[in-house]
Amino acid sequence: MTQGQSKPTLDIIGLTVALPDGRPILRDVSLRLEPGEVRALVGESGAGKSMIGKAVLGILPPQVRLSGGEIILDGKHLNGMTPATRRQTVARISALIPQDPLTALNPLRKVGPQILDPLRRIHGWSAKRARDRALELLDRVQIRAPDRVMNSYPHELSGGMRQRVLIAAAFAPAPRLIVADEPTTALDVTVQKEILRLIRELQQETGTAVLFVTHDMGVVAKISQKVTVLFSGKVMEDAATETVFSGGAHPYTRALIAATPSSADMSRSFSPVPAGLITALQEEIAAGDLAQQGTRA
Repeated sequence: MTQGQSKPTLDIIGLTVALPDGRPILRDVSLRLEPGEVRALVGESGAGKSMIGKAVLGILPPQVRLSGGEIILDGKHLNGMTPATRRQTVARISALIPQDPLTALNPLRKVGPQILDPLRRIHGWSAKRARDRALELLDRVQIRAPDRVMNSYPHELSGGMRQRVLIAAAFAPAPRLIVADEPTTALDVTVQKEILRLIRELQQETGTAVLFVTHDMGVVAKISQKVTVLFSGKVMEDAATETVFSGGAHPYTRALIAATPSSADMSRSFSPVPAGLITALQEEIAAGDLAQQGTRA
């Protein structure tokens, strides 16, 4: 890092995540997320997009293990920390906007405490400061009657309102990093556009870096400056979003763009990713896995 440059918010170096039998889920993934930047992680289902976010946040499934690489969050090397220190560090620096707001919110608790408790417990805020900030953010994400919503149970709110609550909760403590794990997937198109706009506006206002997980290239075009394209846990392309949409160096990226319907141009034809390309990529990755196993042997 040269003099005058800020450190990246997130630096992932050679991240490998595997199942207990050694089968890799992520294969030597490297990426950087600069302060105030939105980077999209894109690929088909099972590509490993969400697994990257979970590895960063330290919430990998129990049967999955981090078997290689390094994660540096806001200059802090997470790998060398004890589990307790890592949890505290990640909780103070980052936040998550999950995919399904109904399952993310505790149905037995009112919305207010679910926003306020992390602000008080993790960040040490007073009750008044936490409540004032929660009401401010709920108003900012265009929730009418924030006091009423704070006193409501999740099932009493619409899907769009629940997602707005989670956005407000994520941005409330002004984290350095937000992982947005397909936060618009469960919403209809009209609500999706509004949610994307709110995330983008809050991100620009706060300067928070966002790792945005999606399978939708249309969403990528709307929200990100950089994009990492994944297939079967391997990075196919890592480039500026503008560069990707002006041609895309990798055939898989071009195929994903061609497979994305356009709401702006309903007459534009689209086609699925060619089976031959999928087969070729699978064979290439399998050959790489075999070579890696031979090296370890």
